[in-house]
Amino acid sequence: MTLLSMIYATGDGRPAEPERALRMLRRAAKSNHEPALLLMSDWYERGFVVEQDPAQAASLLQKAVDLDYAPALYKVAVTKLLDPDPGIQRDGLALLERASEKKLLDAVFLLARMKLSGEIAEQDISAAANLFKQLVLVGHQPSRPYLQNCITLLSAQVSAQAEVAEQVADLQQSYDMEIIQVIGRDFKTESMLTNVVQQLQRTGLFEPGSMVRIRSQRCDGSFGCVSISPRAGDRDLKQSLTNSM
Repeated sequence: MTLLSMIYATGDGRPAEPERALRMLRRAAKSNHEPALLLMSDWYERGFVVEQDPAQAASLLQKAVDLDYAPALYKVAVTKLLDPDPGIQRDGLALLERASEKKLLDAVFLLARMKLSGEIAEQDISAAANLFKQLVLVGHQPSRPYLQNCITLLSAQVSAQAEVAEQVADLQQSYDMEIIQVIGRDFKTESMLTNVVQQLQRTGLFEPGSMVRIRSQRCDGSFGCVSISPRAGDRDLKQSLTNSM
């Protein structure tokens, strides 16, 4: 219902039916389906399909946070981290750590950079290096220069702290490792629902206007063809849509 609500709302591949889209999304949100809650929050925030209502948007977003939905945790965390109040920033850091524990790529990447720089989070180069290592091992290319920087910084400590040498060697091995991807064809339909609109638009996999224009590697060109190509490091379709590790 969440996916269909997006299709009916935007008119992708068919005439738009905003009222039908809203009915479907409300049913999904009423069942506390986390992606539906986040999507409806976005609609109220932007005034899309429904009349703009910041209070309702915030309420729905909070429900998704209460359900520990990683993309919602990350969205609220970023807002709080940008607040100048140190107390609010600490709350944002706690939410970011929760999202990171759920292997949300954006959350892990941001947390690693904060630990490396010591901005808001306590500086911990070793912990940051381990997070960048995890990202590199799933093919997250933007993490590679950060991991190399961590290796350089930790290498400078080797002479003073012999125990750091083992970590440096392990990190270097991970950095040099060639990642071979094996991507299966089977997936569950519910995997397609997680944070569809925001994640597809953010990653550039989705172009508004037609579901048949989702970028793909293989498609026979027939009407209604829908194919999503995983990015480097994605192990299945769910990861492509949720940006998770």
